[in-house]
Amino acid sequence: MNGGARSLMFACALGQCVFGGLRAQLTGTIRFDFAPVGTTRYVVDGRYRMSERQVDLLEGPHRFVFWAPERRMLDTTINVAGGRVIDVPVTLRYSEEFIAWRRRNDRGRVERAWARYAPPVLMAGAAAWAIASYVKHEHAYTELRSLASEYATSVDPGRISEIKSEALPEAKNTLRTTGTGMVVAGGVFALATAATIHFRMRSRDRAVEPFEDKERVRFEGLVWSPMPGGELWGASISMPLHR
Repeated sequence: MNGGARSLMFACALGQCVFGGLRAQLTGTIRFDFAPVGTTRYVVDGRYRMSERQVDLLEGPHRFVFWAPERRMLDTTINVAGGRVIDVPVTLRYSEEFIAWRRRNDRGRVERAWARYAPPVLMAGAAAWAIASYVKHEHAYTELRSLASEYATSVDPGRISEIKSEALPEAKNTLRTTGTGMVVAGGVFALATAATIHFRMRSRDRAVEPFEDKERVRFEGLVWSPMPGGELWGASISMPLHR
């Protein structure tokens, strides 16, 4: 091997050592602490969609967009230090759309619960009231007939006078009162029955509103490439970025 060849080989070896050391120095590691865990995804520099908790990148600033189901996207820049490992906590808040959807569904769930359980309870109470009113009315009617029979058959002038002036008017008044109460209780029971049927049918027809995750649509649109004919094609990939 002549001197020129040896010089060339030495230069190549030196170049590999220098550039290899420079490459190692220009690479840094990021370790993420996600919340929520297991569902967080992110896009690096608008090119790579990933979910790994650790990624190696060239030193310098890199754009990250984080997202998880039902959460708001987080668009931020992280500076990678060459030859170092940095821990980055990432906490994603619930999106406004999800918060509003959950509130609507919570209200709907409460309304469905009231529609399912309140009318039957009211109907049962009205039924008990109607039965009690009927029993009282029947008792008042029996008492009036008993007094009328005693008035017709009694031979005691004092008792006859007492029945005519006090007992009979009081019994008639009680009969009217219990009759009114029975009618009102029967009306309430009828209304409670109709309300139970109405709200049961209404709650059965009211389905749970599905959640439309608009943040997910925006996140899925971050990575794209042009296709022939001017169309767009979205791709989702997961790969280590060792450089």
